Amino acid sequence: MIEIIVNSNNKNSLKKLAELECCLKQERIVYKVLKTSEKENATSLMDKIKGDDLIVIGGDGTINEVMNNYHKENIIYFASGSGNDLGRSLQLDKQVSKVTKLLENGEITYYDVGEIDGRKFCTGFDIGFNADVIRRVESSKFKKYFRKYIYLFCGIISILNLKKYNAEIIFNNKKIETTKLYLLNVMLQPYEGGGVKFSHNASGKDGMFHILIMRNMKPPLFVYNYLCLLLKRHDKLKKVEIYTAKTLTVKTNQNYYQVDGELIKNKKQLMLKCLEKYYKIKK
Repeated sequence: MIEIIVNSNNKNSLKKLAELECCLKQERIVYKVLKTSEKENATSLMDKIKGDDLIVIGGDGTINEVMNNYHKENIIYFASGSGNDLGRSLQLDKQVSKVTKLLENGEITYYDVGEIDGRKFCTGFDIGFNADVIRRVESSKFKKYFRKYIYLFCGIISILNLKKYNAEIIFNNKKIETTKLYLLNVMLQPYEGGGVKFSHNASGKDGMFHILIMRNMKPPLFVYNYLCLLLKRHDKLKKVEIYTAKTLTVKTNQNYYQVDGELIKNKKQLMLKCLEKYYKIKK
């Protein structure tokens, strides 16, 4: 029996579920659907998973919840959220009609996750500007109207209200201290923020965090560099620091950070580590 976890709060997810059920019924494949609810998110639903193959339908938040109670299942993931950055990074097929081929002949690829004080994440972590954008996205009344463009809308507002933060960042026996941090971006995969390619080299398969730091620069230069990221012109970045590391420690006066598109209340000190080959994707 094939088990399916679906985000029931998303119309696109429910539409994909209907298409998927038609395909499975045509092939006479027995399946069970587990829908998220106010009482049970995908993390809780993972306690009910018994088989080796699991289909997940939802956005970056749904797959993040799955990773936080993952038991080494083979995952077939149909991205159907507002950002879909993991699906974009993994270059997954969006057609649910291919599900039979994936179940029978899908190639298994192992990917890394990041961990912050026990919490897993698949795509990226941010302090600074990107976290400010997510804060505005979560509180915006226009989210249902702008949909995937809500990140761009809130990004423009955040630029007009650009803030800098204090931070201490430690990795590879190196300590960076600054009172003018605009962005600390830590990536496992290339894409974040609804399709922005923050890392040109991240693959989620090298056991490393890909770190980007913008600090001690004037606001116009920050805006220029951010536009370079939006346009995928990483070769044009100026005074941007880029590193790789397996672990890092972060202290900041920002009250929150973002991980996989979700805003989390900050602690005095954050410990991040990369867990190699943590989960399996069939594609």
